[in-house]
Amino acid sequence: MKKILALALAVAMLLSCGAALAEEERMTDRFMPPHVNEGQYPVPGNKTLSWWMEINKSAVAFISSYAENTAYQEIEKQTGINIEFIHPTVGMAKEQFNLLFMDTGSLPDIIMLSNDTWYEGGLNQMYEDGLIIDVAPYLEQYAPQYKSLVDGNRTASKKIYQGDNADRIYGFYRMDLGKAIPFNRCICRADWLEEFGMSVPTTIAEYEAYFDAVLANKPGVTPFYMSLSDSSQQVLLMGAFDMYCNWYQIDGQAHYYANEPAYKDYLALMNKWYEKGYMGTDFGTIGNAQIRKLYSAGTVGCLVVPIGNAYSDSKASGTPIAKTPFQSYSEDAKIHVYNLGVNVNNGYCTVVTTACDEKLLPIVCQFLNYTYTDEGSVFANRGPEGLSWVATDDQGGFKFTDWVIHNELYETSIMHNVCRMTYWPCKRIPDTQCSPNLLRDETAVALRLQYADRENWDNAWLMPTSVTLTTDENNERLKIMSNVDTYVSEMSLKFIRGEADLETGWDAYVQQLAAYKLSRAVEITQGAYDRYLSR
Repeated sequence: MKKILALALAVAMLLSCGAALAEEERMTDRFMPPHVNEGQYPVPGNKTLSWWMEINKSAVAFISSYAENTAYQEIEKQTGINIEFIHPTVGMAKEQFNLLFMDTGSLPDIIMLSNDTWYEGGLNQMYEDGLIIDVAPYLEQYAPQYKSLVDGNRTASKKIYQGDNADRIYGFYRMDLGKAIPFNRCICRADWLEEFGMSVPTTIAEYEAYFDAVLANKPGVTPFYMSLSDSSQQVLLMGAFDMYCNWYQIDGQAHYYANEPAYKDYLALMNKWYEKGYMGTDFGTIGNAQIRKLYSAGTVGCLVVPIGNAYSDSKASGTPIAKTPFQSYSEDAKIHVYNLGVNVNNGYCTVVTTACDEKLLPIVCQFLNYTYTDEGSVFANRGPEGLSWVATDDQGGFKFTDWVIHNELYETSIMHNVCRMTYWPCKRIPDTQCSPNLLRDETAVALRLQYADRENWDNAWLMPTSVTLTTDENNERLKIMSNVDTYVSEMSLKFIRGEADLETGWDAYVQQLAAYKLSRAVEITQGAYDRYLSR
């Protein structure tokens, strides 16, 4: 990181003093929030806020703290607010989060929760326990852009407004804008599709035709792999059966996938593929990293993998890729379980604790609001203009700099941890507008966007993330689902491999789920969903 910063400084020193001063003035103006009612930026008095925040597991390979991240350094400079970062040990965030409250007298000013359900009872219970403040009274004056986003979207407002009268706001959430394009996509060998005279498959039948061609023409190659332990991968195929691999709802009725007839159909298809040799005998036990290595080595014809990983692997191995999700069983089938529109990401929620000086609350809200403005959002998603990116026209066109795209120390795929504000609460723009790993190449963007606008996608059956349980409900459901999910995982693998007969064993499987009280878990979820609908 020191080498990176040294490089940036060396480049800056080449500029003339006059140009440098002009740029500094321009940058200062650009960072001025449009609605500052008290004080101004930079905030006088050299204010410091302590911020407990999980650090990205990839970032720790080259930085020990976000204090070394160039975007974080720049926003501190422009706002005059210093951040004392407190990072939990990688992999121990949830455990160390709970330790914070053993001594409430030493709480940090701000906490970023990687999941807003970490605290038993959720954010509402944190408030009732006197740990966090209600920021709602401050938003209209000091965080108008954030408030506008929340109030302007029904899904967002139902998630974020909480309390007895649904009038409190406990946190600043990351707001993901636009249609969510799944990071996990199905990747096929583009050269083999061309060799077989096939187009990119979009239906189950077309995938099976490709798998048959691989078996017939590529001895020793396994046609298909995915990680059975990764639910985000499974949903691509389960979506073909218009089903989600967790809780979802149909016409206001809560469902859990594990005992649904559609899940039996999904398992039947997977068993068929296993029996036909489309999947390796180690399917279900082999991990994603191993699968990626096999694909790069040319021994896998198709896999489910995050598109960023697929692109990096393709560049490293020279293996051409063609991408599409498992969208539907047939060309005209409707899918109701994909995320669309504004999404409130409960994995990026920042709260202000009661330890924060009350006099600083307006400043804190002003500070956090900046990344919900149009300019602040660009900054959070791309990093500082001039260092990580430059404008190419006056219509919003831009490109990432060589410092990001061709960095001598780090791959482009991890440079976003250096140049932009990973995990910061903000208005998050689509990754096709801010990911350096994608935007370094037009082909990567095209692959990311492929099928993104299919009209047969919607989110009509998704269970909103803002459906919340009481403490007692959460504890009861967790106890039930621990048994359910363990059993489902065990039996699903047996059904797929033919170690248990799906036709003769399904009824007994469903009965065991009933014995584990899955119906009670559905009842609890239904009650929470009904409360959500009544807000």
